[in-house]
Amino acid sequence: MTLGLPDHLVTRALSHALARAAHWFALTCLAASLAAIILLSLSTTAATTAATTATTTSTTATTAATTATATTAATTAATTAAATLATTPTETLATIVALLLMAAVLIALSLRRTVALTIAYLVTGTVATYLYTITVLGIPALFPSSNVFLVTLPKLALVMIGGAGVSARAGVLWSTTAFVLAEAVTVYAATQTEVPYGADVFTISTYLFLVSVLLLTVFVRREWSVQIALHRAMQTDQTRLLRHELDLRTLALGQDTTLQQLVALARAHPGPLSANLAGSIRDTLQTLRGTDWLTDADALSVEPHGGTDAWLTSAVYAAIERSRDRGLVVEVTGDRAALGRLSPASDRELSLAVQQCLVNVILHSGIVAAEVVIESEPSSISLMVMDAGRGFTESETGADRLGLRQAVRRRIERLGGSVSILTRPGAGTSVMLSVPVAIEEPGGHAEPTKQPEQTETPDPERVAQ
Repeated sequence: MTLGLPDHLVTRALSHALARAAHWFALTCLAASLAAIILLSLSTTAATTAATTATTTSTTATTAATTATATTAATTAATTAAATLATTPTETLATIVALLLMAAVLIALSLRRTVALTIAYLVTGTVATYLYTITVLGIPALFPSSNVFLVTLPKLALVMIGGAGVSARAGVLWSTTAFVLAEAVTVYAATQTEVPYGADVFTISTYLFLVSVLLLTVFVRREWSVQIALHRAMQTDQTRLLRHELDLRTLALGQDTTLQQLVALARAHPGPLSANLAGSIRDTLQTLRGTDWLTDADALSVEPHGGTDAWLTSAVYAAIERSRDRGLVVEVTGDRAALGRLSPASDRELSLAVQQCLVNVILHSGIVAAEVVIESEPSSISLMVMDAGRGFTESETGADRLGLRQAVRRRIERLGGSVSILTRPGAGTSVMLSVPVAIEEPGGHAEPTKQPEQTETPDPERVAQ
């Protein structure tokens, strides 16, 4: 971050700020130039009146022949006024018009930075600088040299064109061109008015400062480009992880709903659907109508309360009740209150895994009873789902039996837990689900258990099961 902005916006923001500052500085210089030329015009008018008065006085004094001293004083006053009156009203008016035109082009350039307007500003600025310089240098009594600050005002405005460049390199080029043109017309005006030329420190220092800022911006932008690339790479990586998470949720949802029901329908006996299968299909349709599965589990879940309420408010309890509604007799034993130690995400994922295990009992065990045992350890909670049904050989499970592989095993392993399956034909099935939880300290606080980092590369052995 720079200036409170993301890195990819810093370059544009600084370029806009530099151009805006250059425009205001140039407009200030042009306003000061207009004020100076108007004041000089008024003083010239006053000097003209004084010269006329002095000439009349000289004539009267000579005619009366009062004293030689009066004649000398009057002649000196007339000479001074004549020296001051070196410019004509036409030249002054042309200078004012040129300065106003230069300001108008500058305003247009600030609204739209184009090459055509930049060239127009250079041309009008050069003409305005020449007319202004030759006008003020035409008063040698006030401006004995070309390096007076008042003479440099339009040159400063002209050099500021570099700050309005679309890029730093273009800004240096335009500013250098303006500096050369400004100095060239100053030398020419000084030659015409026979006033000594002197390189003024004001224009030179302004030019060097502006070029230094522009060049510094070039070097700093290289670092910004790296930061911008890193920023975009982080965004891309986060987007990829979010898409992967969505893919995993979609895969799990498909297993829990559509694929599971299709397999159940394929295995069903011909004729009317059983009450259990019909209820399972209704639950599936209700899940597919909603969009809660797209939302983060932490935003949907509420931290379970300690004690008995932890069991009644847990998602595991809700999953067991749904299975009971479908006719399965489920006996729950063990430390039910331990479910209060689960995080909202762990509670939700564990409940879906338990639900899948109970669905398997309904669909494949051949009985309508199951037992869920809850055990609590300092750093983990384990749930065992048992039935005394047909059982099976896990290594001989068909490719269409994806419930244990996807909806159970993958869910628990994403939480950093583990799944153990004990089964054999004719001896029933026991599925042990273990998930890590926060370690309770004596003071009542919980220290989070660090879970292993998740990767998006699937385990080949898991896929093969």
